[in-house]
Amino acid sequence: MAIVLDINFLSNELMDIDTIESFLKKYNVKIVSINSIDNWMWDNEKEIGSLMQIAKVLNNCQIVIIKLKHPLMKDLGIFIEKVENLYLYTVWMNTEGYPMLDCDAITSENRKYFENIFSIVLKIRENNKNTFEAAAIGLETDIHYSKDVLDMIQKSNNVLVWIFNQDVELNQKMDGYEMKGINGIKIVEKIKD
Repeated sequence: MAIVLDINFLSNELMDIDTIESFLKKYNVKIVSINSIDNWMWDNEKEIGSLMQIAKVLNNCQIVIIKLKHPLMKDLGIFIEKVENLYLYTVWMNTEGYPMLDCDAITSENRKYFENIFSIVLKIRENNKNTFEAAAIGLETDIHYSKDVLDMIQKSNNVLVWIFNQDVELNQKMDGYEMKGINGIKIVEKIKD
């Protein structure tokens, strides 16, 4: 059974609706439905009329669930929630049909997919340079936000790659990770065992 690849973005502002719509259109992704839930137990699920209502839903401490459709993917979507004063976007996709992604490491077989994901993250960061805080990519991730970046890395689970702005302090060597800088960002990649 396939699992889910997550691409998480932390932003200090809500992304512009036009940016989200143009991004989805560029990658031939269609919105199937938009719902809200009160918590991760999926209590009080309700349909939302449009993307324009997302801010109101998030300010009511609810979670936004956007179901998406793409011709090459079995299932995918976006979860948006407010974490402290930040917005956490989780773009998820079922890895069925892509067995090379159903792996807890970046390998020679899946590296081109991750490089495409890095490219997309860079484009999103470029469009949201002043609001982008971090990105985390992995399988079935569990992100535990902390203002202390090292604490966030250590407490989060199943993250293969972290992406930060170049100015983020990461002076301490992190066991099991390799760090590299490109195009104004730091990529912290889990080393294959």
